[in-house]
Amino acid sequence: MPDWIAHILFAYILSEVLSFKFNALKEGRYVALVMVGSLIPDLVKIEIIFDLAGMDVSEFLEPLHTPAGALLSASLISLLFYGTIFVFSLLSLGLTTHFALDLLLKHVSGGMLMLFPFSWNEYQLGLIQSDNFNITLVILVLASFLYLYRAKNQKI
Repeated sequence: MPDWIAHILFAYILSEVLSFKFNALKEGRYVALVMVGSLIPDLVKIEIIFDLAGMDVSEFLEPLHTPAGALLSASLISLLFYGTIFVFSLLSLGLTTHFALDLLLKHVSGGMLMLFPFSWNEYQLGLIQSDNFNITLVILVLASFLYLYRAKNQKI
């Protein structure tokens, strides 16, 4: 934990909860943008393709899994849409959920570079082991209940 399923579903849960207050998040396309934003920091996984080609690009791609790198990526992605600022804010909300979940982990490597490029200090809360999937199951059940609640109330 947190895997991609946990990141996507946690962003979905947050979007559904915020939709009670903000009507814009009742539209599925906006919820989808928050969910996509929750995966932006994991663009660093593109490194796997380069590893297969025998190229080591880890030092170049590592900053993508920092708040600064992820915000830069989100800003570039938001330029592809109309309403750039609104799309950027939705993607940023997704980024926030990603880093909130990752901060809870006990990282074997020492933590996350939350203040990069200003500091190379690594941060972690160490509350959840990285191989513990119970949190993913809890998030899955909660997301299912929210989805069923939303589906039931839209029919009436």
